[in-house]
Amino acid sequence: MRKLFFIALIASVAGTLNAQEAGIGIGISTNGLEGKYWMGQSNALSMHWNLGTQLAADYLFDKPDLLKLTDTPTPVYYGFGAGLGTHKGVNDSGEGTTELDLNIRGVIGISYYISSFPMDIYIESVPSLGLLGGTGLSFGGSFGFRYFF
Repeated sequence: MRKLFFIALIASVAGTLNAQEAGIGIGISTNGLEGKYWMGQSNALSMHWNLGTQLAADYLFDKPDLLKLTDTPTPVYYGFGAGLGTHKGVNDSGEGTTELDLNIRGVIGISYYISSFPMDIYIESVPSLGLLGGTGLSFGGSFGFRYFF
C-alpha cells in the first residue's frame, strides 16, 4: 500500500517538474542515501550518507552539453569534497576502538535525466585520499537515482 501511495505521489507531480531545473533531489545509491542541491544551472552540492559510517559532501560542476547521447540531457559532472566517518580499530591493549576518518574526495560521474519524470540515474567514480585514519589513497564509486522536488 505504501509503495502504491509513493508511486501515485510521484506521478502526480511528474508533469510539473523538470529534473535538470529542480532545486533539491533525494535518492538511494549503492553506498546509502543521497541528496543534491542545485545552486544554479551548472553548480550543485551533493551529500552522501552511507548509513552510519561516513558522511560526505561534494561541490559539483555540471557540463550538460558535453555528451549528446539522446535528446534528454546527459551531463558529465566533476567536483571535489570531503568525507568524515569512523572505522573500528584495535588499540595496543587489544581492545576495540572507534577511529575517526577524514578524507578529501574527487568525483567524476554521468547522469541521465528522465525527461517525463523528475528523476535522474547516475554513476560516479570517487577517488579519495585519507588524511586521518583511513587507508591512504582509495577508489570507490556508486550507482543510484535521485528524485527531484
